[in-house]
Amino acid sequence: MEELKTTEVKTELLKELNEINKALYGEKSFLFTMKQLNYHAYSKNNPHRYVQFQIPKKKQREFRTITAPCRGLKYIQRCLNAMLLDKFTPHPSAKGFVPGKSIVDNAKVHLGQNYIYNIDLKDFFPSIKAARIFARLQLHPFSFDRETSSLITDLCCHEGVLPQGAPTSPTITNIICERLDWRLSKLAQRYNMRYSRYADDITFSSMGNLFHEDGDFVKELHRFIEMEGFTINTEKTRLNSKYQRQEVTGLIINEKPNVTQKYVKQIRTMLNNWEKSGYEYAQSKFLEHYHPTKKTKGEPHIEIIISGKLDYLKMVKGEKDRTYLKLKNRYDQLLGSIVTNILDVWEKDGIEEAIELYEKTIHRNK
Repeated sequence: MEELKTTEVKTELLKELNEINKALYGEKSFLFTMKQLNYHAYSKNNPHRYVQFQIPKKKQREFRTITAPCRGLKYIQRCLNAMLLDKFTPHPSAKGFVPGKSIVDNAKVHLGQNYIYNIDLKDFFPSIKAARIFARLQLHPFSFDRETSSLITDLCCHEGVLPQGAPTSPTITNIICERLDWRLSKLAQRYNMRYSRYADDITFSSMGNLFHEDGDFVKELHRFIEMEGFTINTEKTRLNSKYQRQEVTGLIINEKPNVTQKYVKQIRTMLNNWEKSGYEYAQSKFLEHYHPTKKTKGEPHIEIIISGKLDYLKMVKGEKDRTYLKLKNRYDQLLGSIVTNILDVWEKDGIEEAIELYEKTIHRNK
């Protein structure tokens, strides 16, 4: 009888996932089966569920380990993530991995404050254990039974912890941190501060300096974070006044959310190299400073990198910002000149010569 009940529970979950699957992927979707869920849920069935690789952090000597799911499991997790997002609304102080929110929203919380206090949670994703996720899924607003909670947990965890690299992991961090956000927001209110969290980056701001290491606020902060099973990375704790460069999740906020001068300079340098010495030279100069990861397939290409950086600049500064518009115009002209040259060669020398020129100038990963 118990086995029959478990089967019915799993069938309900499977039905919901397939409905989400159709909504997300339409004609490209294919129905999940119970066999697939069970296969991907347990490492003993699928020992190749995940692959690990490292990517460099801002400090190039440090690396972040990414644990990415295989293609089949990732497909299931994307649907699971949509299901969790539909049932759960993150705390207002959570700005990371929230639809419609960005690092700009996170930075704006702390504009106009005299002091910015940043802390970082150490080993954030692996600090969240499977048992904790299993217990949380049985509470409001999910209220899943034990069987459903167990299956979802198994599908979302690896070796008993939350893997950094799974589509479901960011949403689950907000679910698990809901109580932490509630406690820290209340703490901030008592001290007349502002509070926000972007993943493992926590920021407080205030008009007065209440951030002394032996002060009541910092002691309470440490106590609440430890109560929630996390540890502060003391090496990354920073306090900056309005007379220093105030930074929140990589953005400068002394006057308004902005990127660093170094970020804009990087874009200008790449464009200058391209304009003055040609694409191949600019590409080679870029690769001199590029640090590949184990997952990297082929070489990254400068036109794609510049495009991504410009999109980020647009998000932070706005589409009408003069700096963004000038850099975007230079980039568009460079791309346009390449396309024009390729079309001219096509017309004069034929498609094979045009393709050869294309491969020499605008490469693509194979």
